[in-house]
Amino acid sequence: MAFTDDELLATVREERRRSIGFGESDSGELTNSRQKALQYYKGDMPDVPAGDNRSRVVDSAIADAIETVLPDVLEIFVGGDDVATFIPQGEDDEEAAREESDYVTHVVMQENNGFLLLHTAFKDALLTRTGVFYVCWEDEDKVETRAAVPAELADAAPMIQAAREDMHGESLESEEQEDGSVNLNQTVKTGHCVVSSVAPEDFTVAFDTTTDLQATTYCAMRARPRVQDLIAQGLDAEKVRDLPSYVNRNDSMIEERDEAGENANRQDGSGGDLRVVEVRYHYVRKIQPPETKPRLWKVTTDGQETVLLDKEEVYRIPFAALTPYLNSHRFYGESVADKLFEIQRIKTALLRMFLDSGYFALNQRNYVDMTKANEFTISDLLRNAPGVPVRGNGEGAVTPIMAGQLGFDAMAALEYVSTMAEARSGIVRNAQGLNPDTLHDTASGAMQLIAAAQKRVRLIARIFAETGIKDLWLLVHFMLRSGYSDEHAPAKAKLGNAWKEVRPNTWQERAAMTIHVGVGSAGKEHELAIATQRLTMMQELVTLQGGLQGPLVDSNNAHAALDDWERAAGSKKADQFWSDPSDPNAPQPQPKPDPAMAKVQGQMQIEQAKVQAKTQGDAQAAQAQLQFEQAKHAAQLQQDAAHSQAQLQLQREKNAMEAQQKAEQAQAELQLRREIAAQELQLQREVAMLQAQHSHEQAMAKVSAGVQQPQVGGEPG
Repeated sequence: MAFTDDELLATVREERRRSIGFGESDSGELTNSRQKALQYYKGDMPDVPAGDNRSRVVDSAIADAIETVLPDVLEIFVGGDDVATFIPQGEDDEEAAREESDYVTHVVMQENNGFLLLHTAFKDALLTRTGVFYVCWEDEDKVETRAAVPAELADAAPMIQAAREDMHGESLESEEQEDGSVNLNQTVKTGHCVVSSVAPEDFTVAFDTTTDLQATTYCAMRARPRVQDLIAQGLDAEKVRDLPSYVNRNDSMIEERDEAGENANRQDGSGGDLRVVEVRYHYVRKIQPPETKPRLWKVTTDGQETVLLDKEEVYRIPFAALTPYLNSHRFYGESVADKLFEIQRIKTALLRMFLDSGYFALNQRNYVDMTKANEFTISDLLRNAPGVPVRGNGEGAVTPIMAGQLGFDAMAALEYVSTMAEARSGIVRNAQGLNPDTLHDTASGAMQLIAAAQKRVRLIARIFAETGIKDLWLLVHFMLRSGYSDEHAPAKAKLGNAWKEVRPNTWQERAAMTIHVGVGSAGKEHELAIATQRLTMMQELVTLQGGLQGPLVDSNNAHAALDDWERAAGSKKADQFWSDPSDPNAPQPQPKPDPAMAKVQGQMQIEQAKVQAKTQGDAQAAQAQLQFEQAKHAAQLQQDAAHSQAQLQLQREKNAMEAQQKAEQAQAELQLRREIAAQELQLQREVAMLQAQHSHEQAMAKVSAGVQQPQVGGEPG
């Protein structure tokens, strides 16, 4: 007889009431601690108020510690590909276990952005005690176009579809396009495993739950999806639309996580199917008479647990949780913040005292004798600036009041409290590259402290691995096995160095795993040094035993050492550099020769070497003679070329000299002709001048003769 809705509602309501996590009905200690951790992380310390006119500085010990350890812990799990591997259940299961390990890692780290998931959960755990993962399976129908028929052949689409159905049994649907062509589509059923991180305040467990979360009787998760998302999940649309809108009413944890007032603008009854509502997913184990073994039920209700939205029987709790510091026999452990609350309060008080002491030293108080003060004394005192006088009516009008001084070195006290924080949390500043001699007289002391800090960090990583990480990998493996079916298309992924098709529904159930926890960034150099030293020792042993195949070292040992060295060096492609001797396709070593045959072969090699040496010597002599003749011929050619060049140069100089002589002779003749022409011209000018002068003289003579001739018939003188 199945449970009624009322019975399931009553059961989950009672279990939730007694559970610890939501903070609705428990003592509130967990919620108060989480709220305080978020406040201290952001630098808000309401329980350490500052006085009026006093320093309000706040120390950041919790934030510094978490941001210091988080990168190292993350690198341990994100830096390699083999964080978690399934243990083979026999010789024939090794390859399957390796393939399943690689594919589950691919699903978590690649398909679900594993880095952000791990970062969120680890930070939640370090800050608020618990990090929670949620794993589920989502089916999806994907439409793929198998063929496209052009517009001119659109009438043939039904015929093509029928042919395809007859040949391959595929059910195709015709989809007409705007251009008249027809696509033949097939609906392919696919699915994927979804991993998400749950806020710790939205997860609750039964009060008797221990670190084995899979064995708990009750746990629940609350979520605040939109109405349309719940309808898309297949829940009853009418019931979902009747749910009241979620409004943040004094939910301190949500408010503390806000950095930009994300939850300040919620409104009731607005948005239709875009409204945000609260639902709760309960997982409860309950016996159904007349059975004697409890069954695990998933019950989906509203936020008040009065409306049953869905119920189904499931076979595994889909949550994985982790905490940095385990509390034996309890589910909830401690966080880094829990160990540093007091430290941050002390350092805050010391910082404020240190700053207040400086403020008082610069702004000391004064006693004013009002009988000696004037109207300017008080105003002058209020102007506390260098060089400003204080006026009064007599000596002693203003007297400084000596403030109390700190009776200790505040900075030394802060350093001491910092060492207290390191001792409590195991998170050491020196491991992050500070001066090794800050707290120790010798560097060896600092190295011992760093080694101790690495052990504490590795312990946190180991706890994470053995609790939340192992459960997460097993959950993903379970969801892949149960989610996939023969109707689903095979998954494709690059596993190792090859692409493979994976069908998780053919896997066998896994319950055992091996967790590999590295040493983080601080210890990789040490691990690489050890791997290098191992290779050096192995090389010496190979030499001592006279070969690779010996009583101490063989090819498999060498390959394992090389693979370990590559991983320590951070390489992910070791198989490309070193062949695995166990691989049947790998080249096999040649058998060792018989000693007698080896001796004969050695003698033959000696004789061959002698013949080869003689032949090589003759060839070298011939080569030397050839080089000598070539050099001699080249020298003769060079000499002849030089002689020809000299003759050519001499002829060029002779021709140039003759040309120059001819040019000079021509120039001289030209100059002579110019001089003769000039003399002739001058002579002509002189002749012309003489003729002109002669003519002038004749003319003058005629004139003179005419004047002196006596007149005919005139009077005598």
